[in-house]
Amino acid sequence: MILVDGYEVTELAKKIKEVAITACDDYSQVKVDAAVNRILERAGGLESCIRPGMRVALKPNLVMGKDPAAAVTTHPAIVESVAKAVMDIGAVPFIVDSPGGPSANATGLRMVYKKTGMTSVAERLGIELCHDTTEVEIALTDQSPIRKVALLKVIHEADAIINLPKVKTHAQTGYTGAVKNLYGAIPGMRKAEYHFRVQERKPFGQLLVELNLALRPVLTIMDGVIGMEGDGPTAGEPKPFGYLLASRCPFTLDNYVLSLIRIDDIEMDRVAQARGLIGPFRLVDDGKEIRPVPFRPAAHRRVNFVENYLPAFLARPISRSLRPLPAFLPQKCVRCRICLQSCPADALTMEGIPRLDKEKCIGCLCCQEMCPERAVEVRRSGIGRLLFGSFH
Repeated sequence: MILVDGYEVTELAKKIKEVAITACDDYSQVKVDAAVNRILERAGGLESCIRPGMRVALKPNLVMGKDPAAAVTTHPAIVESVAKAVMDIGAVPFIVDSPGGPSANATGLRMVYKKTGMTSVAERLGIELCHDTTEVEIALTDQSPIRKVALLKVIHEADAIINLPKVKTHAQTGYTGAVKNLYGAIPGMRKAEYHFRVQERKPFGQLLVELNLALRPVLTIMDGVIGMEGDGPTAGEPKPFGYLLASRCPFTLDNYVLSLIRIDDIEMDRVAQARGLIGPFRLVDDGKEIRPVPFRPAAHRRVNFVENYLPAFLARPISRSLRPLPAFLPQKCVRCRICLQSCPADALTMEGIPRLDKEKCIGCLCCQEMCPERAVEVRRSGIGRLLFGSFH
């Protein structure tokens, strides 16, 4: 039996949850402060999950060191507003994340924190930026494809976690929001290891769900002011969305956001529904019409039906032959080798620009995700182009 907040998983679907939403159309600190205050009140008040003296981990999406205007990372104005609200209660917030690839060490973290605006937030408020990369291993249930995972010790030992994701499409998982953001609790290069160990979509979705059940964030506040569409999480395009959203349940929050951005076929959402983690919810809003804002999906998502509707013995080889592959653009590549360092399958070599061994490639697209120059395109394989045409 799996328990979450004292409830059996099967009972969670019957418990009415709340999803709070409010309009916010830019990142001016005054507007964001007001929107965060509204969203916290509608989510039941921060006092319902945070008490004085608690050490509270604020976990934004800091996948790589990019300027906030690029819409790759959670905006610092939102992190600042939430940190101030935590401090007002008498709790102690700290900012923590573990980017993928070589930025996961202390030197890389300093760069990421500075470029994403987190250093400025910490200095203004006098709060901690966590550089501790110590790992701790925890056990997951038998429904996880990996029974033990390494996490950042500081996140695991925090008195509470507030999850601060950004709304983005994603070239590998289709979407990244509340549930996917907690994959960032896994130390940097360990992410690549788990990508290699869990290569298929459904087991990876199960792993993401298990991480959320293990970490149990007390609240998720999602940056939807400006999201990202297309080949995210780092190489897509900024997409005005105009909302902040919050919920105590990351699974329900993602499910609702997916309905607004018109993205479907998301494995972690399918797994959460099958396990009874998503049920009825009450929407607490501004009292105005909430209009869907369709996001352009990552291009290759159009062929992912294979894994869901064919028997496994057929799905695996067909899916592999149709999987999208990275292509390296010589006019943009600066030969930084970050893609080589980020590849869990050792499928890349440097020959002027990176060269891909297609037989080794597992289709995780970590190279595309971690490229700081957007020098990696996602393209169909030869048979995929023959059947479905190219992306470009």
